[in-house]
Amino acid sequence: MDDLNKTSKAQVWTIDFLAGATAMSVILLFFILLWNNSANRWNNANEYRMMLTDAVFASEALIATPGEPENWEMFGQINNSNISAIGLADGRNELNVLKIEKLVSQNSSSYSFVRQRLGLQKYEFGFRVTDLKKNVTYYQYGQFAGGLNKSVIFDRIGIINGSAVILHMEVWK
Repeated sequence: MDDLNKTSKAQVWTIDFLAGATAMSVILLFFILLWNNSANRWNNANEYRMMLTDAVFASEALIATPGEPENWEMFGQINNSNISAIGLADGRNELNVLKIEKLVSQNSSSYSFVRQRLGLQKYEFGFRVTDLKKNVTYYQYGQFAGGLNKSVIFDRIGIINGSAVILHMEVWK
């Protein structure tokens, strides 16, 4: 009879151990999934923040600076190594039509160079200059995601020949 009790105790201990190990595995799996989800959210938020920062600096360079050198639009090709910065302004928010037209005319040949000079090497970008009502597009440059990818989209107000316009910028991955 004494041997029977020892066997029963061993079986109960094994079942308790398996139940505890299963419960611990489920809790551990839940914790790992929760941690992974939090890490993914953090990475996505951080990537969006970095994209937004780069987009703001690029749009600021376009709409608030003339570029370096200031007369870069007079060079034959935009992807000239003497051009260290691209800017479209004569003064703050006063866009220069000649610079915009030069950029737009060389869209296909200068896109990578301009992207690099604006600090957007990790992203694609595009901008368009429209009237305030967004009915008429005056100029368009670059590539647009069309809502299919992660993107940052925002508008900046500028002036062309005394008329207010919107510089619509899209940076995407």
